[in-house]
Amino acid sequence: MTEFVEEVRSRVVRLLQMANTTDDRLRKQIIAYADATPEPPLMGADGIGTTGCSRCRRTMWQQRDTEGPVWVCAFCGHVEAVTTREHEGSEA
Repeated sequence: MTEFVEEVRSRVVRLLQMANTTDDRLRKQIIAYADATPEPPLMGADGIGTTGCSRCRRTMWQQRDTEGPVWVCAFCGHVEAVTTREHEGSEA
C-alpha cells in the first residue's frame, strides 16, 4: 500500500479537508492537534460504547489503539482491554 493511500485514510487529512485552508501555519496547527489528541470514541450500532471505570467509577469510552478497542476513562485516564462476552445459549 502506498503512503498516499494511508494518508487519504488518516484523521489528519479529514481535518485538513474540513478546514479547507492553504495557510501553512494553520495546517501545521491542525496536524499538531490531530497528533496530540485521541481518536474520537468508536460509534457502534447502539451509539458510543461506555462502561464504568473500575478505579474511579466514572465513565469510560471505547477507543481504538494499535491492537484494537480499549476502554479509556474520561476522568482518570485508566485504560482496560475490551473483553467480549458470549451470550447465554450461544454455542462456542
